[in-house]
Amino acid sequence: MFLTLDHLTKQFPARDKSGEVAAVNDVSLEIEKGEFVTLLGPSGCGKTTTLRLIAGFEFPTSGKIILDGKQLEDVPPNKRDMAMVFQSYAIFPHLTVFENIAYGLNIRHFSKNEIREKIVHVIALTKLTGLENRAPNQISGGQQQRVALARALVVEPKVLLFDEPLSNLDAKLREEMRFEIRDLQKRLGITAIYVTHDQQEALVMSDKIAVMNNGRLMQLGSPEDIFERPRNRFVAEFIGLSDFIPARIETLDGKFAQVNVGAARLTATAAPGFAAQQNALLF
Repeated sequence: MFLTLDHLTKQFPARDKSGEVAAVNDVSLEIEKGEFVTLLGPSGCGKTTTLRLIAGFEFPTSGKIILDGKQLEDVPPNKRDMAMVFQSYAIFPHLTVFENIAYGLNIRHFSKNEIREKIVHVIALTKLTGLENRAPNQISGGQQQRVALARALVVEPKVLLFDEPLSNLDAKLREEMRFEIRDLQKRLGITAIYVTHDQQEALVMSDKIAVMNNGRLMQLGSPEDIFERPRNRFVAEFIGLSDFIPARIETLDGKFAQVNVGAARLTATAAPGFAAQQNALLF
């Protein structure tokens, strides 16, 4: 497995100083090389803290982070071979587009020729050709987001991290950038972890979606799995399902269950963990 989170937990002191609060609670997750995985959930669910743990901006209370066979829990961010695209873009206002993109290469001591060669390539990839000498206040919000993306890509990280990168864009541009980011990720074959609270964004962009709530991983699966086969009520409600019918499981046969709904008997797909003679919800 390329990237593994193994029983990852992060606790912070409670506001009332009564103890500890788990922002991330025993999260285990496996990500293949080249996958696009989205951490999806409401505000405060632990998705951004999980991303920060992966990036090295926070250190776990317990658990392991393993990238390509190397444990990372105590490794500083600049040694993790990752790059992040932030919600606020975080581009430097006093530097040109070219200088912003070159920042990571400069601190890694690449030669001027290497820097120019890499930047010419990534500028073409991110559709910034002709904007190299402009200041950030001379380009649009979408172009600023492309600068942030180019700056992350140019250092050729093993893992590309996104912290709600499209939330500051208008609806039309946000939709356009979704497809641009996904297309780039596929073409480059880079592993990506993407944080959002937007269900549509997650369903459109992802190979896998990890739905989180209260610091816990509620379900991991493909967009089809999450949308068509939610494993619990929270996931079903969060992706927009609203009709829930009380039922009782009579028999189980593999992944299918015979359930009684009042006087009617139906066949339904059963989530893992159910047994005959249990009460359940149909949705």
